[in-house]
Amino acid sequence: MINKINLCGLAILILGTSLICSAQAPVFPLKKSTNGRYLVDQNNKPFPILGRTAWFVTSLPVNDYKTFISNTVSHGYNSIEFHVINHDPRGNHPPFNGNGDMPFLKRLDGSDWTGSLVYTDTAAQAPDLTTPNEAYWKYVDTFLAYCESKGIMVFMFPAYVGYANSNQGWMPELVANGAVRSQAYGKWIASRYKHQKNIVWMLLGDMGNFTSAQKDAEGALITGLKSVEGQMSADYTAEPGPGQCAADQADFGDEMTLNGAYTWGEKGTLDVPTLGRIAYSHSPVMPAFLLEEPYDEEGPDGNNVNPNAIQPVRRYQWWGWLTTLGGYISGNGYIWPFSSPDWKKHMNTRGAFDMERLNKFIKSITWWKLVPSGLDGMKTLITAGGSIPSDSDYVAAAATPGRS
Repeated sequence: MINKINLCGLAILILGTSLICSAQAPVFPLKKSTNGRYLVDQNNKPFPILGRTAWFVTSLPVNDYKTFISNTVSHGYNSIEFHVINHDPRGNHPPFNGNGDMPFLKRLDGSDWTGSLVYTDTAAQAPDLTTPNEAYWKYVDTFLAYCESKGIMVFMFPAYVGYANSNQGWMPELVANGAVRSQAYGKWIASRYKHQKNIVWMLLGDMGNFTSAQKDAEGALITGLKSVEGQMSADYTAEPGPGQCAADQADFGDEMTLNGAYTWGEKGTLDVPTLGRIAYSHSPVMPAFLLEEPYDEEGPDGNNVNPNAIQPVRRYQWWGWLTTLGGYISGNGYIWPFSSPDWKKHMNTRGAFDMERLNKFIKSITWWKLVPSGLDGMKTLITAGGSIPSDSDYVAAAATPGRS
């Protein structure tokens, strides 16, 4: 029996495949499969990365972040992506958490920090990353433990650096703190969460090209993170510049253990299918996944931030999953900042239910046995029409080597 499912130009052929749905929560920490292609839990159960962006989630009161996580689980997601310290002025009340606490206590000049992220002298007024505010971090402790209790893996930036050195991230502060303090902060946060089982450390942050000073600061942060022995979770990936794979970033690609493919459709960058296939083909082999793509409700149907986010955006996740096989992370333009009082109204969009169907479908088959069309010994599955990855009508396809 052959069942054919057509979803926005994506064809999946299921030949006599038995369904293997399971609601059992993963047993953290995760590890790599024996072939290095995907993640598994402590019981060696394959773990597809089914992620949702939640950038400013630490800015939410407890009841609100529990509402968000509950909704996330209800749609079949098992992962979220966020920055543990917030900076982007488009988001909810940066840099404060849901209790109004700021992450650091002192400025670099030794005076008390008020939480201001606007400086006339960054070298003096930026927060000193070696002066953590215990109240802030206890809030993070509770949040991470709650996510683990719900079976949620967290892709967490210790210091998201920000697009093109803009005010979206912490690169100016890292540079102002210098290599010694940046390394100390990396070591401190890795030590604090040494026993947390559900973390993937996210590096860089929407930035793929670095000056010498920026490279030194980011490199020091990474050195600090990796200096702590015995961490329960020791996987690293990155959001480099748009159109890049984490493991191919020129300065820090060799730091990665997971290969995230990131593009949001910006002119001149690689498209999702092409980048996904590059990520899957990386040598040495490592789990690959679609890190980010044009967001739901971020195009003409929503806040109009990204002209490439044309509905149905589900095609990006299907393309990303079927070319990387490791999974995907998706987002919604109204949710991630958590700044609008109406963000809860966007948790159950058509796009969210599209992802729920995708998540259920992935979990229902032996997805980890699939090989993308034309890669790793797999024959070319689509031979006419929709066969060019860079074309908008591309048909992503994958099959098992045994033709099951």
